Amino acid sequence: MSTAALSLDERVAARIGELSPSELRIAAFMRAHPDDVAFLSVTGLAGKLETSDATVIRTAQALGYTGIPDLRRELIEQLRARMSPALRLSKSLEGLSRSPDAFLDTAFETQIELLRQARQALQPESFAKAVGILADARRVLAFGTGVAGHLAAVFATRLQRMGHDALSINATGAALADSLLTMRTRDALLALVNEQAPTESKLVLEEARRRGLPVVLVTDTQSAVFAEQVTVALVAPRGDAATFKSLSTAGVLLDVLLLGVAARAPGAALRAMEDFGRLRAQIVGQKVNAGPRTAD
Repeated sequence: MSTAALSLDERVAARIGELSPSELRIAAFMRAHPDDVAFLSVTGLAGKLETSDATVIRTAQALGYTGIPDLRRELIEQLRARMSPALRLSKSLEGLSRSPDAFLDTAFETQIELLRQARQALQPESFAKAVGILADARRVLAFGTGVAGHLAAVFATRLQRMGHDALSINATGAALADSLLTMRTRDALLALVNEQAPTESKLVLEEARRRGLPVVLVTDTQSAVFAEQVTVALVAPRGDAATFKSLSTAGVLLDVLLLGVAARAPGAALRAMEDFGRLRAQIVGQKVNAGPRTAD
């Protein structure tokens, strides 16, 4: 029986007689905890279920999915469809006490947990590969839309201050086409793109691949959606689809990448920062010393 157009609940019901006891237990968990399935890694999900990664993947395939990424995309779509940004904020606020101390503790613990998840997801070899791509590039193009565009712009500016040629891209429409025309051999692309990316984001990744640019992707969930378009993907969890989205993990991950690039050539990075400090001091000094001009 084909299950391609069925929901998770419908797939489980259709194949319940074909599942082994272990697969049935995992399938029941998937139905009861879609948020966990949507945003945990395969390893994290297997750990929560006290089983192996292979068993989790096999269960998803037994339900007619190509794998966990295929299942995750369906669940994320369902969560996003029923939760507007306002509802997500409201849900987050509901769980916070009116006590300032308790509010702060809960809010900070949430951010710390997201950072812990980001660290667990970040493999040293993937991080080293991303740093190498950015450090060796003739120029780094940092791309993002919306709020991610602001993070990309800050990243490009700070990379410039360390002596690297960098440019942020956050345009849309015809202006985006103009920016993409500047892509050159030996450039590298740092893209802040999530799975539910707008058309412009997908176009940027496709154009970078067409031109042979290495791509470092910073995204919110482990996914196979962009697997063929990126060189290395780094995950910065933002929380589940039902709660207020955090920017802390992406910001910290970008800071760590900057430090990694600087560590590749610390002398050059320090000299560039000293030059920046000298120029800024001169500019600030001029502004401080310059008062209103009076007639002679």
